[in-house]
Amino acid sequence: MRYFVTGATGFVGSWVAQQLVERGDEVICLARKTSNLRWLKDLPVQYHYGSLLDAKSLQDGIKSADYVLHIGGVTKALSIQDFYAGNVEATRNLMETVKTVNPDVKKVVYVGSQAAVGPSPQGTLLDETCEMAPITDYGTSKMQGEAVAREYMADLPVTILRPPAVYGPRDTDVFEVFKSVKNRVNLKVGSGDPHVSIIHVFDLARGIIEAALHEKSAGETYFICNETPCYWSEVIAILEKLMEKQVLNLAIPYPVANLFAGAMELAGRLSGKPTILNRQKIREVNAAHWIVSAEKIKRELGFTTQLSLEAGLAQTLEWYQEQGWL
Repeated sequence: MRYFVTGATGFVGSWVAQQLVERGDEVICLARKTSNLRWLKDLPVQYHYGSLLDAKSLQDGIKSADYVLHIGGVTKALSIQDFYAGNVEATRNLMETVKTVNPDVKKVVYVGSQAAVGPSPQGTLLDETCEMAPITDYGTSKMQGEAVAREYMADLPVTILRPPAVYGPRDTDVFEVFKSVKNRVNLKVGSGDPHVSIIHVFDLARGIIEAALHEKSAGETYFICNETPCYWSEVIAILEKLMEKQVLNLAIPYPVANLFAGAMELAGRLSGKPTILNRQKIREVNAAHWIVSAEKIKRELGFTTQLSLEAGLAQTLEWYQEQGWL
């Protein structure tokens, strides 16, 4: 089978491309001339140079694909306009191009985010019928991207996936937590203990492919995550055990954290480079429950994750150490 993959040069997309290659499939990776190809350079993939913001540049790559996996998007930006362009306009360009040049495609998978739904106000597992209430510009743009994908369900076999926090080899965001534990410090906002859904990148990549191949997934939306959420303190405790470290837990009052994040945000604007730490990220961290249900994808597609939290963290730690990141 022939797959056209956006975001293939990134964290999640590169693992999807690798798993497809290992399955014996043909993979066309959307890339820019300036893209860093470090995670793909040893794989027998094809590169299609273009941009999600230029619909015409996508046509030749899409027209011969059996499946289109839309994993690319903007997770850090300096403005809501940048989020909108990268997550909404880009999705419309992709969907319209598929509709125009490859209307008989077998499946289009749109990889969204739990952020499009927002946290659980009551601390109960949210399912796919819940009201969407994002609390950040990123989450709003992913909600709007979903809406665009849904518009095309009448004409194309579109599946929407909503992963929560993703960790694993090649990730640079949750990696900061590993570094903190190594340095024996756990900085957290406030005195709470966030309750989160989570998934290892290997399981997410496998799930994206399985959702593409499953005939019943068309026209559906699924959360994709470990069946059992965890408290963030569990993640820290597992890493302490794996690294044989004992951390000092430092609780930063929310106003202080927000002030510091605002300074980082300003620095990012001045440098023209968005940072992962900003006031909206502090708003996310301050929410007590980011938990969703994996029941629908298990029931309808038979998908469940394979890596336990402890096994996934151990495997990720080993990779960071092998690569000299830790």
